[in-house]
Amino acid sequence: MDIQFEEENGRGRWHVMPKEGDEAAEMTFSRTNAELIMIDHTFVPPSARGQGLGEKLAERAYADAKEKGWKIIPVCPFFKAQASRHGWGDIVQGI
Repeated sequence: MDIQFEEENGRGRWHVMPKEGDEAAEMTFSRTNAELIMIDHTFVPPSARGQGLGEKLAERAYADAKEKGWKIIPVCPFFKAQASRHGWGDIVQGI
């Protein structure tokens, strides 16, 4: 799965195209400072739901944050649930 990352002007996202012609599945964030991001939204298009794309986006967000030394504030309920389920309390605040 080719999950892409992009960031500009303190906002960013991880995204992937489930299939050609569909909307992108994405997990968005806002940057608070160089070491802290707030993951605020997860979207998976209806036609791609139930395939684990949201979980893959969450796993990638966690892996990238861990690698880059970021902490995460989980504003998005989906991401917060994933972080709690997977035990990501080392970098995710409030779980």
